Amino acid sequence: MARYNIKTTVDITRSNPDRADPDQVKQAQQSNFNSLLQGIGMRANVEWDNDPTRTVENDTAYWTWQFEVEREDVFLVGDDPVGLLKNDLHGVPIIKNLTETEKFAKSVFLTKNGTNNIWIEQA
Repeated sequence: MARYNIKTTVDITRSNPDRADPDQVKQAQQSNFNSLLQGIGMRANVEWDNDPTRTVENDTAYWTWQFEVEREDVFLVGDDPVGLLKNDLHGVPIIKNLTETEKFAKSVFLTKNGTNNIWIEQA
């Protein structure tokens, strides 16, 4: 199995609300996590042991998450082991203004051009 790390300033808390839960923040957090999973799942089956965790560094909130896929090099482009995943996730819609400390101009995952709000690396 191949392992990957995600770090993001987008709230991807896996809150697991049920449909009747009136908490809109929980619903939106889960939607962001689901969007991330679906983006990854376009190329691979995703497995993980631990849900995303939130930490604060220098007044900036980050969520970190580690996941596995069944095949090596499934996201490889040239010499970038996560190139395809960066391409797949760039521009995927998110819900902003949850528990983030950063303000986003666009409501999307950004993986390119130095304006990232999500960083991906092979573990």
